[in-house]
Amino acid sequence: MILEQKLMRNLMRAAGTARRHRQSDGANSQHRGRGFGHILDMLSAEGISQQQIADNLGIRPQSVSEAVTTLESRGYICRRPSENDKRKMLIFITEEGAKHREEIAKERLVHSQQFFSALTQEEKAQLLTLLEKLNSQHTDKENV
Repeated sequence: MILEQKLMRNLMRAAGTARRHRQSDGANSQHRGRGFGHILDMLSAEGISQQQIADNLGIRPQSVSEAVTTLESRGYICRRPSENDKRKMLIFITEEGAKHREEIAKERLVHSQQFFSALTQEEKAQLLTLLEKLNSQHTDKENV
């Protein structure tokens, strides 16, 4: 097996391990695996459209619609018409949603610290530099 194949196999294995580790660490199942935290992270006082969420996350608008409906039913977000275009609905985070976003952030921090505990600070910095380099290369090509 060539080096690039080994790298890819180990990168994918690490990503899978990180997902499984997060799912088994007792994290709050209300947002696990659904991207709810990522959606809540995007919301601000200005509001955002469902299409913008889909574009930012790179997922289907239908998936965003389902997540938004769930988040709204839990009281984490609300929808209001845009002041500039009344036909357009914008999504805003509620006070309860902001609290939930903070809980998710704390869980992510603990999870990240546990997952990367096998690495030294120097190794973590090296890994971050390498991953950022890989990601920027592919992001640049996608935007051409």
